Amino acid sequence: MKFWNALGIVGASALCAAGIAVGSAPPADAAAKASYTWLDLVTGRGYSGTTARLSGNEAEVPPRGPSLDCRDPYLSGSGYALSCLGDDFHVFVDCSDGDRYAYGRGAGEYRIIFTCPSGATALRGGAYGN
Repeated sequence: MKFWNALGIVGASALCAAGIAVGSAPPADAAAKASYTWLDLVTGRGYSGTTARLSGNEAEVPPRGPSLDCRDPYLSGSGYALSCLGDDFHVFVDCSDGDRYAYGRGAGEYRIIFTCPSGATALRGGAYGN
């Protein structure tokens, strides 16, 4: 151990580990994120991730174009789901934390599933675009 201590490796490792533990915690004012899953109803492929809340003018819902076809909405607890067919669309959910979360630029036929951030309930949702 004297050899490692002489090189400062033990101390540096402890500091590094402490730095990682401290640095990996999200800041207290970190923006909440909703999770989403997009399932391609034609190919069966899917992908998922998280999206931050919208703010300001972004939180206003643009009109739905005439070519966007959405159906089978589902709302329960923190979850919201909607199936849409369109050329260029976004799907959104309003959560009880007072925020709107949106994701997309969908082109095709998808089932979109949102989960509001921890502790929030899904209130309503929809889609916009074409």
